[in-house]
Amino acid sequence: MKSLSVFCFFCLFLLLVVSASTVASDKNAADDDVFVNPESLVRGLYAAVTFDPGTTPDWDYVRKFFIPEAVFAMRKTRTSMAVMNVEEFVGWFEADVEKYNMKERGFEEIIQKMKTTVFGHTAHCFVVYKVRFKTPADLPGQLGMDSFGLMKKDGRWWIVSVTNDIVTPQNPLPEELR
Repeated sequence: MKSLSVFCFFCLFLLLVVSASTVASDKNAADDDVFVNPESLVRGLYAAVTFDPGTTPDWDYVRKFFIPEAVFAMRKTRTSMAVMNVEEFVGWFEADVEKYNMKERGFEEIIQKMKTTVFGHTAHCFVVYKVRFKTPADLPGQLGMDSFGLMKKDGRWWIVSVTNDIVTPQNPLPEELR
């Protein structure tokens, strides 16, 4: 009887290990699909920073979209811009999650329009997006535009640079992105 219990425990343990590795393998395979072309890379980034109330982004996963030397020129407030590296960008975003109670409210960036140009191992992507808290659901959000510089290296695409600005009456979208 004791042998049967040990055998059952071993089988259950083996089943759990195999199941966990299969789930991890499936997630890694799905993650790899994000890096196969410039458009999927950029769409994947927006999905990675969007989160439901009660959660926050997986920052280690977000870092995987960028080469370590990536540069961000970001609109930090309506009147100021800042240049950052990947770690500064993640730290700024994490601080905003805390500052604006985003964990409780949820957050989303929704692509409204995307224009991508690829040439060899380089690409450029303009994205018009709407950013908003998920709750309350009737918030209108803010339009903005991101400009991504991308490169293909080591069999996958990477974000090299991001520049960003917001849409205002004084700063409307360019005609070709409306």
